[in-house]
Amino acid sequence: MISYILIILAAGCNAVMDILENENFSSSVFRNLNPKWWYKRESWKYAKKVFGWKYDGWHVFKSAMVTLLVTAIVLYRPVFSLWVDFLLMGGIWNATFSFTYKKLKL
Repeated sequence: MISYILIILAAGCNAVMDILENENFSSSVFRNLNPKWWYKRESWKYAKKVFGWKYDGWHVFKSAMVTLLVTAIVLYRPVFSLWVDFLLMGGIWNATFSFTYKKLKL
């Protein structure tokens, strides 16, 4: 069951990444935050590197998403069956992504 929660959080991170990356940034909840850290089209110019890893809003959420997905895989225990869980997690990912994206966009 923990994998379902981790999938929800990863999908939320993915929605944040998409908002930070595209033209919807200017009409999102992030619009008043420093674009040099939050808006990917600007932040790449100013992002500091920590051990070769770029440190800005988009990369932080990307790393969180990947970490959550890998943890969901490692901790996965079937709730129903492999195929039912697979389909449910895909549906949950899409629903969470859409809901979060719409909430972040004003």
